[in-house]
Amino acid sequence: MSSRVLSSRLFSRVRSKISTAMRLPALRMQNMLEIARKEDQKAISEKRDISPVPYVAAAAAAAPIVTGFPAQVLAVTPPLFYFYLQTSGIATCSKIKEAGTTGDFSPAQFVSLYTNGTVWVIYGALAQDMTVLIPNATAVGFGLYYTSVFAKYHPESMMKWYAGSAAIIAGSAAAATLPNGLDIVGWTGCAMAVILLSSPLAVVGKVMKDKSTAALPFGPSLAGFLNASTWAAYGSLVAMDPYIYAPNGLGMAACAIQLSLFGIYGFPPSASAEAAKPVEEAAEPEKPEEKPKA
Repeated sequence: MSSRVLSSRLFSRVRSKISTAMRLPALRMQNMLEIARKEDQKAISEKRDISPVPYVAAAAAAAPIVTGFPAQVLAVTPPLFYFYLQTSGIATCSKIKEAGTTGDFSPAQFVSLYTNGTVWVIYGALAQDMTVLIPNATAVGFGLYYTSVFAKYHPESMMKWYAGSAAIIAGSAAAATLPNGLDIVGWTGCAMAVILLSSPLAVVGKVMKDKSTAALPFGPSLAGFLNASTWAAYGSLVAMDPYIYAPNGLGMAACAIQLSLFGIYGFPPSASAEAAKPVEEAAEPEKPEEKPKA
């Protein structure tokens, strides 16, 4: 049997085995094994023996570090914490509705939630990774709802935020049709993930100036840290996907900074506690002035 036939069969066998066993995006596996096949073709043209090293290297690079039950846990945990991150905005929206104004809250965390979710839905579809696609589909719904609530009580126009979001989403959708669309959408998703997880830092200047975390929502900060840390673990140990673990690693650091501010300045007093203070002060009887003794 000729070396060319052996090479072709080996290529087909390795591609099938790795794609199925590792459950990695088919497009990325195709690129990795194409390099190995080119090395084989070069060896044939130079009348050299075909080496299995490129295929072994491709398999080693693609092989997840964690497999079995731990891998299944890591595949389920990130979406759960991401859902927690998505629902953490409910408390913030309730505060906005109660106050009748957005106050010092920034629209960045809400607009970036649905924008980030849409970009990663596109990436998940291209990569055929349902662990990425499904939780980001729900993020789009939550993000649109939060943004609509924020816009209702925000005194300024939101058009610049809408325009920026639409441009990113349209660009990602257009890039998805290109041969290297997976990489382009992946890089866009990386940037959006970092923006989403670090969006509460938009008010860090005010927090440090006022020495108060009143403008920094604790729920989204904690949820962001748990979300980023689990996605970083999934991306680095199971999916072996730098587009997942790189931005979430940065996001985890950003969320750690946010949480450290609560350690430095403490938690702000609740609205009910603040409202009760004047009542308590008014209820306290005034002490009668002592008359000087004759």
